[in-house]
Amino acid sequence: KASPLKTRLLSASFHPTTYQLTMFIKKDLRKIPRILADAAPVDDDDSNVVDDTVDEQQSSSNKRVKREILTDLKLARRKAEFRGSVRILCQPSNAPSLHHLVNLSVYDCNITSLEDIGMLGSTVNDNSSSICCPSLETLNIGRNPITELPEELSMLRQSLKELWCDDCQIKGPLPNCIFALLKLKTLNMANNQLTEIPNDKLDNLSQLTHLCLDRNQISEIPSDLATALPKLEALMLRHNRLTCLPALPASIQLLHVSSNQLTSLPPLQHCRRLEILCANGNQLESSVLRMGLEDLKNLKRVNLTKNAIDYCPPSFTDRFGIPHAITGLCEKKSSDDGDDDTTMATEENDDDDAASAVVCTVYMGQNPFLEPAKEPSPAKQPKSLADDTTVGDVAVMAS
Repeated sequence: KASPLKTRLLSASFHPTTYQLTMFIKKDLRKIPRILADAAPVDDDDSNVVDDTVDEQQSSSNKRVKREILTDLKLARRKAEFRGSVRILCQPSNAPSLHHLVNLSVYDCNITSLEDIGMLGSTVNDNSSSICCPSLETLNIGRNPITELPEELSMLRQSLKELWCDDCQIKGPLPNCIFALLKLKTLNMANNQLTEIPNDKLDNLSQLTHLCLDRNQISEIPSDLATALPKLEALMLRHNRLTCLPALPASIQLLHVSSNQLTSLPPLQHCRRLEILCANGNQLESSVLRMGLEDLKNLKRVNLTKNAIDYCPPSFTDRFGIPHAITGLCEKKSSDDGDDDTTMATEENDDDDAASAVVCTVYMGQNPFLEPAKEPSPAKQPKSLADDTTVGDVAVMAS
């Protein structure tokens, strides 16, 4: 049974399951105005009751439609309806139907402007106690050609907990409006053109648990990351321009920093909850193996392939095993049952102070300490294995 963290984060694209699997869900064929018209308004006490007084012989078109409370609104891939903006949705007249909204997706709708998005977090009819969407927690605006996030997005700060704007065209520093979303727990801005995370505002996101900034142009992470984001569990920074990392919070469970220019990692001894570390495709040297990896009892998978590691210290091999001479895979049997399957992680050891470590798979391929197998020279290759061929020669030929 996979842990909740693994179930949620280890998908290839880091999309929410509800949005990633929309292709397998029957699409609502109604147009947006019809969906909103069929939704129960905020003051409709009989919204879930069908009018039984209608004669059964009447045409279905004349029957009163059952009106349901609208909490999830999935409007992905409706380019023709949105026409580049969110105005068809963000209108004051729609406020009663949107009042109970919790999750909203406008994924891949060719939206170029988010003007009026603030209406979802604004007051209705000048009544300061009535917000249009007081319970809106998740907003997915991914895969739209948006180049900037407007300041009015900060009007969703009362309730927004998850913001997905991956695969857009957002440029420059992390948008200022993000730091006004004080309740934000998940932020995914992968595959944009971000260049910087402002140093002086990161602690505004102290509730953040999941941060994905893969495939951007970021060269530096704020030095106060550990103190600014004390609840951070998953950090994804793949395919950026990082040369170093600051200290990490003790809460971290998943760290993806592959395909950067890192030469080292910060000390990891205090990251007792770390389960998955992927730092392949960097310039890491052997010193990375002395950063306390062997002390992390909950580690399940480590990927250090394609780096500059030329030596494995005994403390590392004692914990994870000796890397295979060709593949670099470290295999060490569990001390309890001797099971050869090192890819299976036990479900025990949730306690940081567990006495024994879970079985961990470590990938170390394509590092300098692994000498490539040498093929025998054609001139010296014997005609058959029986002609003065030693055991060593057979091993070389077989490899």
